[in-house]
Amino acid sequence: MSRKGFGHLIDAFKYSLEGLYAMRNETPFRHELLVGIVALPLAWLLPDLDLVWRVLLTLAWLSLPTLEIVNTAIESVVNMVSPEWHPLAKKAKDCASAAVLCAGIANVIVWLAALWECFWG
Repeated sequence: MSRKGFGHLIDAFKYSLEGLYAMRNETPFRHELLVGIVALPLAWLLPDLDLVWRVLLTLAWLSLPTLEIVNTAIESVVNMVSPEWHPLAKKAKDCASAAVLCAGIANVIVWLAALWECFWG
């Protein structure tokens, strides 16, 4: 039976932590965390950046591991439901991967713009 109120919130938080723990063996997720270890402090230490830029850089990075989690979830479900090759299974996996790629491209664009603003703006 589903709990309600604060108990539901505690359960949801616990399940979210279990999801993060499940990602520990996913190489792309670990790589994105390593990028964050460098990128997040840098975003907040760069000189002459407004708060909006710092928050934007933080949110841009956060989109990467977030979409990697969604990508892994989609791949896991597709592998469970369709263990054999199927064009729709491939499409689902490719689309989820493309979402991660788009977030990566967005990060590069935001970082280039922020660095431009910081040093030449």
